[in-house]
Amino acid sequence: MIIERTVITETFQYGLLGIGAFSFAFIGGKLFKFSEMLVEKGIPFLSGMVVLLLMMPSFLVYVIPMSALLGILVTLSRMNADKELLALKTSGMSPLRLLKPVLLVSAFASSLTLFLTLYGVPWAVRTTQDFLFETAKKGLVPKIKEKAFIPLTPKVMLYVQKIEENDLKGILLFDQRDPEKVAVLLAERGRIFADKTNLTFSIELKKGEAHLREKKGYSVLQFERYALSFSPSEIIEEVRKKSKIKLLEKEMSFKELREKIRERLKEGKDITPQLVELHLKWAIPFSPFALGLLGLCLGLYRTRGGKALGFVLSTLTVVLYYGLYCLGKALSAALILPPWGGAWLPNLSLFVLSFWLLGKIERERPVVLLDLLEKGVEALKGR
Repeated sequence: MIIERTVITETFQYGLLGIGAFSFAFIGGKLFKFSEMLVEKGIPFLSGMVVLLLMMPSFLVYVIPMSALLGILVTLSRMNADKELLALKTSGMSPLRLLKPVLLVSAFASSLTLFLTLYGVPWAVRTTQDFLFETAKKGLVPKIKEKAFIPLTPKVMLYVQKIEENDLKGILLFDQRDPEKVAVLLAERGRIFADKTNLTFSIELKKGEAHLREKKGYSVLQFERYALSFSPSEIIEEVRKKSKIKLLEKEMSFKELREKIRERLKEGKDITPQLVELHLKWAIPFSPFALGLLGLCLGLYRTRGGKALGFVLSTLTVVLYYGLYCLGKALSAALILPPWGGAWLPNLSLFVLSFWLLGKIERERPVVLLDLLEKGVEALKGR
């Protein structure tokens, strides 16, 4: 029991390190797109950080299996380099006894990934949508800039020549909310009043003229004061537009994905990509078992590379899995493989590779690629 407890403890320690490292990599890759979204939707920085945290479940679905692999590989590589596995074998204990703690870690990672896939990611998407809606409501009135066209609502455009404190000067406003009465308003000055409690705002224009195009003709009216009010329904429509998130298929719940498949079937469109994503919702949570078994086999292979080799092997395994993931989707899209085959290709391939490697280890046969990797890591460590 001591050896199993040691393996599980070390695997969790290195796994947590992996979660931090892989999460940072995922966030770094999305940072530019995320910053662009904040600018487009006018989301404050602190609110943006909350959104970033809410996006974590969609990262963790992939990060947790990779971190489990890292933990297993680094732990076993360290034990191999320190001759602990050799000591176990000399004492008559089969190294395959380590399969039990590896399976326990894999089962834990798989359960957590499945929970996130079924409940965590859909909850995070809904919560992010609601949070963005509430944040957008706080920024009810768009930021007015000088010499720029600003959409107040989807059908009302405002241009301001100059801004002095709260006063707007040199105003041009284009209002096409009523298709039968399109108005272009010109005013010397004006001011915007917002009521965030009732989710309404109005704009008051002074000293100007209104150019109206109606069915009966075109007219020009002079005014000293002209007020426009925007109803809650108009504002809510604009706020929802600001807070709307375009869901990726991998972020959809089972229900949403099935609805999309039914819609595409009615439209006579190809549903292969959606079916692949549906199968991936089961295949990815099962990946910790495939990655864990391969990690066990790689860790049991006689090496002297230690933790450094474990990090290198885990990185290469993740790259291999991702390559097989993309290959499976491509083969399914080309109708070479059925949707379930494309989704499960990475896991099945890793299982086959694991059993092949296990046979090499049992017969104590060399694996040329692993030997070359070990020499390369040793050469880098010797510098």
